[in-house]
Amino acid sequence: MGENAESNDARRRIYGLISRNPGWTLEEMAAEVGCSRAEAEEMCDELGLLGLLTPASASPSGYVTVTPEVALTRLFSAEERQTTAHLQLVSRIRTAISTLVCDLPLLSEERREVVDVQTLPTPAVVNAFLEQAGSAARVRMRSMHPGGPPPEELIDEMLLRDKEMEGRGIRVDALYPRRTAEVPYMAAYLADAVRPGREARIAEYLPLRMILFDDDRAVLPVNPADSSEGAYAIHGRSLVASLHALYDYCWRNAAPSPSVLARAGEHVTLDGQDLVVVRMLADGVKDEAIARHLGISSRTLSRTISALMERLGVQTRFQAALRIAELGLMD
Repeated sequence: MGENAESNDARRRIYGLISRNPGWTLEEMAAEVGCSRAEAEEMCDELGLLGLLTPASASPSGYVTVTPEVALTRLFSAEERQTTAHLQLVSRIRTAISTLVCDLPLLSEERREVVDVQTLPTPAVVNAFLEQAGSAARVRMRSMHPGGPPPEELIDEMLLRDKEMEGRGIRVDALYPRRTAEVPYMAAYLADAVRPGREARIAEYLPLRMILFDDDRAVLPVNPADSSEGAYAIHGRSLVASLHALYDYCWRNAAPSPSVLARAGEHVTLDGQDLVVVRMLADGVKDEAIARHLGISSRTLSRTISALMERLGVQTRFQAALRIAELGLMD
């Protein structure tokens, strides 16, 4: 404390000497204060930083004094200028950050693909959506069917849908559990699925029901254990790509449907009566009318149709008509 008081007193004395004796040199003032010239110069520098001295080459000491009031006013003015400049800088930074924050959502949207999830609350709505999605498919449809087989009355509808997609050049793949393939009408359906552009495979286990259309649409169950609770329709390439990866894994670990069934009916030949029966069935003629036309009983016709379906390796009359057409037996 004593040393600081002495330093402050020496600075006050130097300031007073310069103010009262403008003709003195700095050496004379140092001698009057009792310090060296170097110490006097250091004190003058400190007073200059406070704004109380201003360098003046015409003055013998090299300085002239500034009144404390003026020095204080100048100090406040300098601080105000610095504060103003700082506030302007802060304002520019705030504006730049605000602009960046406003632009960030747009930049994020450019990098993020929107995935839309649509709820299909009932089986009827699900079926309507599947019908529309199948009609809009451009390249492929892939389905995975865990659980039991579909009702037998749906097989003809499934075949018709597959044929329609095949006619448009849509690749159709399907996965079924092994126990489903052991059901006779499903075995026949799976055998029919083996052809260019269509393939069905058999797996020991499938994780969940799913249907994938092209690379941007998928249908998943709301509750995998209960299909009556509806499904989710997913629109978006990024998420559907992940579902395709899961499907690929299951597909690689599945086996083709049995080749013997796939070849059923490959070398079938029809006699004249078989051809008449097939043509009339294809035209929608009733069994009674066919029997009358052939002059046979309805029971005999029924045995004839059953034997024909067995030779073709099919379970329904619709399947029989498709198989005969494919084999070119009606030409």
